[in-house]
Amino acid sequence: MEQKLTYEQAMKELEQTVALLENSDTDMDKAFELYEKGVKLAKFCEEYLSEKEKSLKEEA
Repeated sequence: MEQKLTYEQAMKELEQTVALLENSDTDMDKAFELYEKGVKLAKFCEEYLSEKEKSLKEEA
């Protein structure tokens, strides 16, 4: 991600992206663009949660 997002911001953007993808009026080019954005956001969220889980296990 280019900008520094919080987990909450990334999840909100991901939800909005999914909603746009579910809209049947979205043309194919825009759908591919949204899909790519969604993948990046999902990866960011997954990595964030993995890091938090790792740090919790290290503290235990």
